Amino acid sequence: MFQAPIVLAVLLVLVPWTAHGTFASLAWGVAAALSVCGVSLATVTVLSRQGVLSDHHVSVKEHRRPVMIGTFLLVAVFLAVTLVFHGPVEITGLLTATLAASAVVALVSPWWKISVHGMMMGGTAVILPLAWGPWGLLFGPVAVAVCVSRRVLRAHTWAQLAAGSAYGVVFLGGIYALIAG
Repeated sequence: MFQAPIVLAVLLVLVPWTAHGTFASLAWGVAAALSVCGVSLATVTVLSRQGVLSDHHVSVKEHRRPVMIGTFLLVAVFLAVTLVFHGPVEITGLLTATLAASAVVALVSPWWKISVHGMMMGGTAVILPLAWGPWGLLFGPVAVAVCVSRRVLRAHTWAQLAAGSAYGVVFLGGIYALIAG
């Protein structure tokens, strides 16, 4: 439920729509979510069911880079569309932050399993208060719970979660704040 593509998809739809309240901002968000998150999540799901990938978490290190490059390209293309057609600044901020964050994760991930869940939780914990004011702070406990659950499930070490969360705060949250905040 709190996989990075799903959280990003929700942000892409809700943040611009709540900022502008127009059908156009909602349509932009849905298009961005389907194009960037829907395509990448569907591709990973199909490839894992066909046995090309080990699972939908892409647990095998050698499989991560191609998946991340594909996602990077999807984000870059939709970001270009957003810029050319003057889409909502919130989508520009979210996609620019995602592009920067995924570039570095793609470089680090083949050697060390930095927590993308932690990164998304850290970034979202910054983005929502910027977008929604004090109401956005209510996401903080959710972010902590998701990170703790990743440790309890033995998917990450505390170091991987801390690094991912800090990275998300700085890159996802920081870049979003600079562009749309």
